[in-house]
Amino acid sequence: MFFSLQVSLCSPSPNYNCCGLSQLFQHSFCVVSALNEAGLHLYHKGLTATYSQKFPNGTLEEVRCVADEMLKLAEECCQDDASPDCYDKGATEISEKSCGKDSPFPKHPDINQCCSAQGHERKLCLATLRYPSDELPSLLEPTPEEICTQYTQDPSAYTIRYVYEFARRHRNIPAGFVLNTTQNHLRMTENCCNPNASKPCFFKERYRQRSSTTFLRFLSNVCNNQVNLKSYQTGLTAFFGSLLRVPFEEASTVSKHFQSGLAKCCLQPQPQCVIEEFTSFQKVLCKESILGTMSKEFQSCCSQAPQDTLTCVDNLKREPPKSVDMTQVPSAQLCEKDQPDITDRYLFQIGVKHASVSLPVLTTMQDQIKSTVAACCSAPDDSTTCLKEKESKLEKTAALLAKTDAFCSQYFKLELPAFKTLVQREVQGEGAESRGQAWVELATTCCPQHSPPQLCQKLTEAVIKLEDDATA
Repeated sequence: MFFSLQVSLCSPSPNYNCCGLSQLFQHSFCVVSALNEAGLHLYHKGLTATYSQKFPNGTLEEVRCVADEMLKLAEECCQDDASPDCYDKGATEISEKSCGKDSPFPKHPDINQCCSAQGHERKLCLATLRYPSDELPSLLEPTPEEICTQYTQDPSAYTIRYVYEFARRHRNIPAGFVLNTTQNHLRMTENCCNPNASKPCFFKERYRQRSSTTFLRFLSNVCNNQVNLKSYQTGLTAFFGSLLRVPFEEASTVSKHFQSGLAKCCLQPQPQCVIEEFTSFQKVLCKESILGTMSKEFQSCCSQAPQDTLTCVDNLKREPPKSVDMTQVPSAQLCEKDQPDITDRYLFQIGVKHASVSLPVLTTMQDQIKSTVAACCSAPDDSTTCLKEKESKLEKTAALLAKTDAFCSQYFKLELPAFKTLVQREVQGEGAESRGQAWVELATTCCPQHSPPQLCQKLTEAVIKLEDDATA
């Protein structure tokens, strides 16, 4: 698969400049400057990282094939005697190769749509393809002994495989962060696998990198949510409402600032965008007008560097705001055109009360409510009558959210066998066994705050369907 030129030709370090996509199709200067600045080996790692992010279902061999092809093109076109159209011709050849029946590049289900186009349009289409695969399981870290055995046998093969495996599990964050993290790991491996290294070398290095590791985990979580959750901003508004204990208007302002920064930066290749946006967001989150009313823990978080502030705040306990006017918006008013934010306010009032529910679960249930309301508001007949007819469905979804909150609250307090017993006792009636299993799977997978968004959407929808069928 022909790779996104904007990403692949950008240098992987946050200090390097990246050219825009349109520029890359017009100027080989971007390729030359990136290759010269990064160096051959680092440039190749950057290609491997970004291809692995775009096509996580591709095999290592497919990813290496397209990375090698792009590196070869860059090397040829960076020669002093290269023709001015060297890059454009080479990029066209690669796009044609990617559309061939026996293409060695990563496969994409939408490639035929791109390959039906020609020339510049085809290259632009191929450049924007991104594979929407399910989350991959976390990368299991081998023991220090296993790492050193693999590394010393073939350092080059170990390096490329590690970049590939790490990048495809962090596919929705800037490639520069991925490459910097893998570079740190490889430096640690090289140092700690030295025969003269001390025994606790790996432990010391990982402890030293703990802050950046925590930030990467946080960034990967919020960017995965941004890319995969339809109602992410709506969920974030409830999240910040319970975190800051503020009313809808303030929570909405904060969530819009945060979500717009993620939308702008998560899929950018360079880390600088994220760093600038998070620095700006820290000022919004920690503004003096609210800081004095916050807990000592929150104030302590705000005294740290921007990246550390966000990970620190992310770990604080959330609670429903007690001083906020929580008079529920009547469902019959949800289609009133003179109140354009009334549905968001309604969802905030429902969501902010359930601080134990993770965002993937919360936003999936909010989606259910949104679709019901939208159907009524766009109905040709009287929308108020429609909403009254659907009121029981809205109430049922809200009740499921409350039940999820209660289960998650207990999940964190109980051992798993005791929690399963609790669920069996609470879930009665038709299909109790299958419903109970679905609730346990939802809780164990999705109650943690950093839960996988795509999987948790599916598990939440499964619980909703089972509960609907049981009461039909």
